[in-house]
Amino acid sequence: MTTNMEVKIDYFSATFPLQCDEQDSVLFKVHEMVRCIATYLNVKNYEIVRTKYAQNNYNYQYFLGEYIILRLDGPLNSYYQRTCHLEMKGNACRDFENRNKDKNWINFLLFMAQLNATFKRIDIAIDDLKGDVVSLKWLLDKIKKRHYISVFKSKPKPIGTLEDGLTIQFGGNESETELVIYDKKEERKSRKIEDNHNYWVRYEMRFRGTNAQRVAYKLSSLYSQEEIPLYGTKLQTFAFEQLYRILDIKEENNYSTQNQKKAKTDPIWRKFLDNVSKGILRCPEDDNPLPPSFDAYLKQAMPYAVMLLVIKYYQLKKDNYLFDLEIRKMILENLSFSKKRFQKLNIYLDQLFCQTIDDVELASLKLEFEGIINEKELPF
Repeated sequence: MTTNMEVKIDYFSATFPLQCDEQDSVLFKVHEMVRCIATYLNVKNYEIVRTKYAQNNYNYQYFLGEYIILRLDGPLNSYYQRTCHLEMKGNACRDFENRNKDKNWINFLLFMAQLNATFKRIDIAIDDLKGDVVSLKWLLDKIKKRHYISVFKSKPKPIGTLEDGLTIQFGGNESETELVIYDKKEERKSRKIEDNHNYWVRYEMRFRGTNAQRVAYKLSSLYSQEEIPLYGTKLQTFAFEQLYRILDIKEENNYSTQNQKKAKTDPIWRKFLDNVSKGILRCPEDDNPLPPSFDAYLKQAMPYAVMLLVIKYYQLKKDNYLFDLEIRKMILENLSFSKKRFQKLNIYLDQLFCQTIDDVELASLKLEFEGIINEKELPF
């Protein structure tokens, strides 16, 4: 493998449900979840500190140790469950590694999966500590010549200079994939952090949303190798393959910008990436789409439903008795579903932890509504 290179997970963020039953007090579940996460991360009780204020619409926020942030009792997810948010920046990631010599990152990802976590962002950093194969100057020259292809539609944004600390940014902070290449030594110097490296350039891949989910899946399954210390996965191989997929530097050529894919990858770039193949981020789930989300359906259907209900309410002169009767009639008249819509109905009911229904239950529901309507309807 390539020497003088370090690969690490340098940012982690995930949300997960508080899983609070009706009989439980929210504060009890908050304390229970704090203890659960702190115990797993090997954080002692005296290191758990509640902050005065919580961010991002959460009601509780704790520091687990000096760097790991846990927020609880926040916005409802699509299943109407209160959510929690675990955030680990660079120092927190290193803190996790130092505290847990008996665990690796794959253990941690699987632990989060058991909490029904949604992975929001995972950053993977490749640190070049020598610059003997690829330098920032060489890279900047290639980019200026447009001798590359990338997964990004927009052009990269060079910030600063080679002398005072260059940053090359591909994508934005809302992108599902973002690549930031920068002079880490100068960045630390600007923050007055002592550093003994002669050369340090970081290639930081930031995966958000769906791509963060895919990264977690790939690392914990296809690239998993338990005996690898610290990570328990072939992280360096994965990182090199993904960087090659994201940014392919081409050899000197005369092709136009639009035809750079016809040019061969520069052998220097291949050597830098240890001659790996281009990575794939797609997962099996991409070819078998997830079932429709009730939350998405609600957002789509609600404006139309509200408009219809308001019209009916005014049509019936704001009479609550007649309005209730009319709504039940409307439901009864439309209680026939195609096979596809019937499947969707049960998917949504299941997502909301409600009883699913079959043809027998549907017929029973119709009879129930007919009985209520006959009872409520005026005899004239």
